[in-house]
Amino acid sequence: MYSLTGLKDFASAKDLVGDRIEQINKTGLVVLHNVSFSLSAVGLLFLIAFQINNSLSLSWFFLSITVAFALIPMLARKGFEKVSKFLLLAYVDLCILILSAVFGKDMLIQTFYVPACGLSILLFNKEHIKLRNLGIGMAVGCYLILDYVIFDQVVFSAGEGLVIKWSILAAAFVTTWMTFNKFSETKELAEEQTQELLKETQALNEELMQKKEELEENVRQLEKAKKKIEAGSKAKSEFLSTMSHEIRTPMNAIIGMTNLLVQDNPRENQMEQLEILDFSAKTLLSLINDVLDFSKIESGKIELEKVSFNLQNLLNGVMESFRFTADKKGVERFLEISEDIPQTIVGDPNRLTQILNNLLSNSVKFTDEGRVGIRVDVKQQQGGQIRLLFSVEDTGIGISKEKQKEIFNSFTQERAETSRLFGGTGLGLAISKRLVELQDGEIYVESEKGEGSTFYVELPFVIGDESSGDISSSKNENEKATPESLEGKTVLLVEDNIINQKVMMRFLERLNIKTLVAENGEKAVDMLQENDIQLVLMDLQMPVMDGYEATQCIRELGNRKKSDIPIVALTAAALKEVKEKVFAAGMNDYLTKPFNPSVLQNKLEYYILEKK
Repeated sequence: MYSLTGLKDFASAKDLVGDRIEQINKTGLVVLHNVSFSLSAVGLLFLIAFQINNSLSLSWFFLSITVAFALIPMLARKGFEKVSKFLLLAYVDLCILILSAVFGKDMLIQTFYVPACGLSILLFNKEHIKLRNLGIGMAVGCYLILDYVIFDQVVFSAGEGLVIKWSILAAAFVTTWMTFNKFSETKELAEEQTQELLKETQALNEELMQKKEELEENVRQLEKAKKKIEAGSKAKSEFLSTMSHEIRTPMNAIIGMTNLLVQDNPRENQMEQLEILDFSAKTLLSLINDVLDFSKIESGKIELEKVSFNLQNLLNGVMESFRFTADKKGVERFLEISEDIPQTIVGDPNRLTQILNNLLSNSVKFTDEGRVGIRVDVKQQQGGQIRLLFSVEDTGIGISKEKQKEIFNSFTQERAETSRLFGGTGLGLAISKRLVELQDGEIYVESEKGEGSTFYVELPFVIGDESSGDISSSKNENEKATPESLEGKTVLLVEDNIINQKVMMRFLERLNIKTLVAENGEKAVDMLQENDIQLVLMDLQMPVMDGYEATQCIRELGNRKKSDIPIVALTAAALKEVKEKVFAAGMNDYLTKPFNPSVLQNKLEYYILEKK
């Protein structure tokens, strides 16, 4: 939310400017009140003084002017502003004239006609210029009368006296008039400039107020747009989660049943069909994952992990996943790892697998003869940090120079007919590039048309402890199962989908594990209390009571053995929010559908046998 307090306070100066202009226009009234009450107070002081001296005539004079000056502001308040101002000037001139006549020229009382002229200028603004000039003329006239009387007392010859007298009188009149008129013009100019400045300030403040209102409206619109975007993002996340769950659930059954059939020693012609089925299912899952991953990356929902893993095992798994496709095409596979690369590193094994799978998938797809493979070298090593260079090489169709920069763009393939001939969404390389950049890495390609391609991926890792490693990669994924190690153990399968129940039960049977099934969380809690169970496989989305609530109920059981039982989530939504919610609910681990049988076995052995 933007803070508009300062702008609002500044713009509110509009009212202050208007008040200031009004004050300028009322300057005459302010002067009238101040001068009237001041002169009234002075008259009162003189009244007291002359009353003490028993001067009755002057006492009555000062009493009259005290009352007159006090009544003038009251007359102005009744609406007679101009009359009040002119009366004030008249009384001032009259008082100066009378006092000068009484006390004589030696008291220099006539000099007060100078401020009297200035008072005329202060009382009347330029709209009342005639009254102002009349007030000035009245003060100058009274001054001339006094001067005439004074000079009349001086003895000159007839000719000399007349010339000197009228010359001085004319000079006094012109000088006084010019002086106060110039002062009047200067005052008016200052007032005009002040008013113009204040009006400009007022106009600017009005414009600022308008801009402020527009800004506030824009902020409101932005807030509405933000809420819509957040609602759209939430809806998109929910849609992705639902899509992930709904698509992965049947894919789990297809891939799971295919694996089970392969393990049942099928005939040779059946084996080929099962391999085709397995390859097609995994290809479909890969396409689905591409779309979901691209959406997650675009919405900023992608997650990165920092875990220890065995690089050799990971690369063996990646190469093994393309064995069937490469063998079918007669393409040789190779894996070369530099000897100075540590066995265990810390990073995101899932994202590294995804990147290499995308690149190797393209290599196998576009190579009909020759070889494909991965080389791994040390690009840079410093302290506990290491930067590895993965080179995915093939002898396939290659990429033209002009297309090499475009292939990392979304939905882009080297040729228009590529999708029709080889399949794919055109998202694999775009996703790989974004994943590499998110890990502060770099990806680029070298290729010649018809001579194959080499994709280079540079990624930073931390050198890990050789004794550490994550559960899923602690064993070679191709390692043969050892059902005897889990024989006689009991697992509670909490799953509402009947097909997924059957698939999971078949896998557990092959490990000689006794399986109890609950179709919702409520029944799972009851069955756990009634039976001796070593581990719970918990689905998340179920009727009556979901997996999160069921887990919380289990963790709150009074029996410590029951409440501490290992719980592994079964989730088809491989989103970061779901995983965080899984651990927040109190589950120990999660297994993403469709699951790898060897990963399932590793988790079962770890939580049932090793972590007792």
